[in-house]
Amino acid sequence: MKKAALFFLTLVLLIPVGSSQETEKIFPRSEKPATKIFLGEKIKFEISYLGIVVGEAVSEVKELVKVNGREAYHIEINIRSRAIIDWIYKVRDTHHTYIDAEHFHSLRYEKKIKEGRYWTDESMEYDQDGHVGRFYSRKDNSRKEMLIPKHVQDQISCCYWLRLQEVKPDSKTLISVNADEKNWDLEVVTHGVKEMKIDPVGVFQAVEVEPIILFEGFFVKRGKVRGWMSMDERRIPLVMKVKVPVLGDVTAKLVGYEPGASS
Repeated sequence: MKKAALFFLTLVLLIPVGSSQETEKIFPRSEKPATKIFLGEKIKFEISYLGIVVGEAVSEVKELVKVNGREAYHIEINIRSRAIIDWIYKVRDTHHTYIDAEHFHSLRYEKKIKEGRYWTDESMEYDQDGHVGRFYSRKDNSRKEMLIPKHVQDQISCCYWLRLQEVKPDSKTLISVNADEKNWDLEVVTHGVKEMKIDPVGVFQAVEVEPIILFEGFFVKRGKVRGWMSMDERRIPLVMKVKVPVLGDVTAKLVGYEPGASS
């Protein structure tokens, strides 16, 4: 399994799993999104290719911590390939983001990647007041400093930030993202709204979302991503597809959800 758009990973969030009596539950459309990140939110989704589940990812809002004197949400994402492809290309990736609890920009990003024979272990500290990013690699002990834009996001935090915005159909949103030790402008384009039934969850009004990704993510390098996000208060990403050159579509669908704290 190749890398994928990390944006796409954290966009795919919050599909609740209910009883059979909830399969026709209607999730009402809301003009206003939620205004916070929910502690304890835990999401699991499956990744499939050619109709075969080849991996899974779990994202969890674990706790509130202090990062350089700022209160921050600590979010962890774990990505694992299934046994069916481990012998070909074993994936064991862990990502951490620390999101400022007031401004919802990134304060720190860490990743430990093990994919096939490749591995890396690195972090990025974001001095949002000084507009400086400080990169450190535990693999070779290299360090690097770079200028960062105001309120820059990392590859995970940008998705949580988007969910808190008043995203509307047929609009564009620009997000400053730091990834691959560079600064990027991530453009998220929304299209029309359609009704979408997600078994066994319910029925949603879903807007089509197209993030134009220039940096590396989970499954592809600079791949084309297409997805659908609900228009209820939580702005729940429902299904995402990544078009991989030569191979075709890789699909992610949420299969488990714990809502976390409601207050």
